[in-house]
Amino acid sequence: MSVIVLGSYVHAHCLTVSTLPLNGASIQAQDYWHGHGGKGLNLAIGMHRLGLEVCLLLAIGQDRAGKEIYSFLEAEGVNTKHVLALGEQSGFGVGLISADGQNIIAVHPGANHLLVEKHVTGLEEDIKQSSLICAQFEIQQSVILTAFRLAKRYHLTTLLNPSPWKRPSPELLALTDLLIMNESEAACMFELEDYGRLSIQAWCDLSLEPYWQGELLIITLAERGAVLFQPEQAPLYVPAWGVKQADPTGAGDAFTAGFAYALLTYKQYPQAMQFANACGALLAQAVGVLDALPQLSTVETFMQQNRLPHSA
Repeated sequence: MSVIVLGSYVHAHCLTVSTLPLNGASIQAQDYWHGHGGKGLNLAIGMHRLGLEVCLLLAIGQDRAGKEIYSFLEAEGVNTKHVLALGEQSGFGVGLISADGQNIIAVHPGANHLLVEKHVTGLEEDIKQSSLICAQFEIQQSVILTAFRLAKRYHLTTLLNPSPWKRPSPELLALTDLLIMNESEAACMFELEDYGRLSIQAWCDLSLEPYWQGELLIITLAERGAVLFQPEQAPLYVPAWGVKQADPTGAGDAFTAGFAYALLTYKQYPQAMQFANACGALLAQAVGVLDALPQLSTVETFMQQNRLPHSA
């Protein structure tokens, strides 16, 4: 099965700290690592390792990081025909990760914002042969709009992860079949206060109108699992797999990649949610993202060897 990923690349730099700093504070970090990242890259590699055939549209800079990620993609076996060197600077990101697993991430888009509508037109033949198109907000909404309009012409399922958070335009939402967001993004979308105190039942009781009227909405709740909403059906809550969390960075991307794979494979929402939760759990118990995105066999073994989570 073939999928289109509207990608993004970020040269990621992460610091581990005891607690996240308050405004104006200077703190000492305990550890540092850097590597290739970006939500769109994570989604593409995550889906590729699960066995989907990925067509990746990606903008990189002409810097050392851009050259390195191009070589990485070729070694990984991802088709690079739509990986474009645009501008000098690749995307650049900085993250702080606290001892309790909380994080703060800031991203400079670099070449990602040099992707424009004309670059999407080169995807038309690939879109004709695909089942799903996936996008995120480290690229411009105008590019996603162009791609989603084209996808609708050829009856593809459209998946949007509006992260880093920006409110999707009404037209983009109308073209989106599946919306996946985390708690903070959902709080912005639905104008919620004190969302951190909401119980699972409160999330399940969330009123979606007038904010969302699409086919599927998933809100991920970190270590508590995820909730799926669909029209005229009761919300489906699926708890997370129990793991010792080391670094939550990228867990949402692993979840989204896993759900895309499972949706196309299982076509049953409970199984797809359990599989996606397993992908997120495997990322959360590892340090780093790209190297930790699991192969299909790893996810299947994890699910076989761990007790199936049950609703509280």
